[in-house]
Amino acid sequence: MIENLLRPHIKDIEVYASARDEFKGSAEVYLDANENYHDFSKEGKNRYPDPHAYKLRKKIEEVMGFRSEHTVLGNGSDELIDMLIRIFCIPGKDSILIERPTYGEYRVFAGINGVSVIDIHLTEDLDLDVENIKKAIDLKKPKIVFICSPNNPTGLTYDIAKIKEIADYNKGMTVVDEAYADFDPGFTSAYTLLKDNGRIAVLRTFSKYWALAGSRIGILIGSEELIAAVNRIKAPYNISLSSQMDGLRALSEAGERKEILSEILSERKRLSGRLADFSFVRKVYKSDANFILIKVDDADGLYSYLMAKGIIVRNRSREILLDNTLRITIGSRMENDKLLEALGEKEKSLIP
Repeated sequence: MIENLLRPHIKDIEVYASARDEFKGSAEVYLDANENYHDFSKEGKNRYPDPHAYKLRKKIEEVMGFRSEHTVLGNGSDELIDMLIRIFCIPGKDSILIERPTYGEYRVFAGINGVSVIDIHLTEDLDLDVENIKKAIDLKKPKIVFICSPNNPTGLTYDIAKIKEIADYNKGMTVVDEAYADFDPGFTSAYTLLKDNGRIAVLRTFSKYWALAGSRIGILIGSEELIAAVNRIKAPYNISLSSQMDGLRALSEAGERKEILSEILSERKRLSGRLADFSFVRKVYKSDANFILIKVDDADGLYSYLMAKGIIVRNRSREILLDNTLRITIGSRMENDKLLEALGEKEKSLIP
């Protein structure tokens, strides 16, 4: 099924076999990979890491429930997005489809790879426009449909039934980016659809909930056929030993992460309520992520005001449907209080 969607040369590409691919296991003397025998780090960093991060993927299966044969890891989700476009899309010929507004890197990597982008705007209430997506699939036949749920930058989770409808209708790949899924307590992953539709793939990340943005670990979950195709072009050692160790450590501390999640969700609720009280805030959008999108009177002015106070938020006003909006990440209670204090000062300055 997946083979028929791949770029022709990917099917027959000669896969690079690293030293650690040819020998698996442990030995007393390693003289196969041209490594420096002296371990200055005292952590085994003079040796190449496991090219397939087997221990980390097994731990992901244990903690997250994604079977290891269905996963491959990337240097962040960005590398995985790039690889998906490279293995399926022929430059100058094929296209991807995205919903707008959405995560900007889908478009960036399409451009880098010479692949055109089909933009389908969300509805006025920032939901998926299923019928227009299906019409675009009929007309332009994109190789990949990217759906970001919960959406960045809106923060909204899409109905899994709508995602299924699109994925079943689409004859190409449907990739669901679930980077913020852990912040939605009622979330249903598109992974549940994989057993009935092998053209579905899911992206997860260690950057948000697992607090490892600096370690750069993304997860692609898909059919065994898809994982094999990605492994054909994946750099042999794309996840460093340090990152693999970071991932294993985080997963072993899953209980602590749940405690922090409770704090984040509590602060999201508190901040949403407080933000709605300011006269210059026109709307606080519902959020299923670790950020809140707000509509204000003057986004550029408020952004500059907060920046002068040493508080950096994200101005999303240049995005389709998001005129005069700011995206605010949920910080610690102290950080959120500083934001609210600054906004309170702004409110006082507006009183005649």
